[in-house]
Amino acid sequence: MTNSKDTSFSNLDLVLIAITISLLVLSWGYLIIEYSSLPDIITVHFDALGKPNGYSSKENIWFAPAIFSILSIAFIFGAKHQEAITFPKREIGTTEKSSNLKMMLYSSLLLAIICPLIVYTIIEASIIKNFEMPWLMPIIIGIVAIYIGVVFYYKFKILKW
Repeated sequence: MTNSKDTSFSNLDLVLIAITISLLVLSWGYLIIEYSSLPDIITVHFDALGKPNGYSSKENIWFAPAIFSILSIAFIFGAKHQEAITFPKREIGTTEKSSNLKMMLYSSLLLAIICPLIVYTIIEASIIKNFEMPWLMPIIIGIVAIYIGVVFYYKFKILKW
């Protein structure tokens, strides 16, 4: 049974969701394939220059894609069922609903883009000795900057500035 207050997804929204799901599946698939080749102690943290500086047991690698997947899927469901997650409970206007939908789907996409980067980096840094990834931080900062620009665009669209 569908709630009449649920938001409908446009074709662009469905493309964003498909890309998000694809990136998450890619991350999980890569992790599952490479898991057996990982050493017992893996790299789990990097400094600003991309040098490994934190280590943990192999089993902890599952936390990163699990958290990113849960959050991405939660944003997608939140975008669809905005009235149910609004606090305090209130009616959401059409413009605000449309803006929230885009921001939540782009948030989901942001998490899904960062997830394979993190999984790949952890796996490669754990397998390759003297691994460095100086381009990792600039890529993540760039992705987040683009995301912030998109969020401001949709928020200012609501305010009609």
